Amino acid sequence: MNMNKIERGGSYPIRLRNMEGAKANFLTTDGNLLLIGMPGIERSEAQAIRNGKMKAGFIKDGPLLLWVFEFPGNLIFDCPFDIRIIPKDRLNLPDVISGEQRLYIDIHLVDSATNLVKGLRGITLPPKLSLDFLSAAQDQLADNRTMTPALARYNAMDILRLPKLAAVQVCGKD
Repeated sequence: MNMNKIERGGSYPIRLRNMEGAKANFLTTDGNLLLIGMPGIERSEAQAIRNGKMKAGFIKDGPLLLWVFEFPGNLIFDCPFDIRIIPKDRLNLPDVISGEQRLYIDIHLVDSATNLVKGLRGITLPPKLSLDFLSAAQDQLADNRTMTPALARYNAMDILRLPKLAAVQVCGKD
């Protein structure tokens, strides 16, 4: 197994090539990673993502699962999630043992112009959101339809509308 040390101010091990937005690499044997790439990220934006109140939710529309993450200062990221593209040997879909389980997410914030790590954070989703997501991922796994038409509808919307549609909730410990 190859281990990479990731630290704030250091170089990110994957070249992001001016990525702008977020990518949800959830339910894998490597854990649950939310990668946020922003070229030329401002100090205030980095602080909002590192320390500010994070809200999260997702929209389920047929086979589409569209995550929406909101941080202070109207920093909103949306990213589609498709469990069906995760190789079976890397898939980690946990069993729900209790209604109080929380999905833990690692957040990597990278200035994608310089490939420097600007923030690292760990956060938990609320129990109901965790359970709803795991259930929706199971449904998506069994659905062979394409997400493309539904995703096109949401991509055409003003991103400021998405947090309400996704019913975002405050993350972290209660």
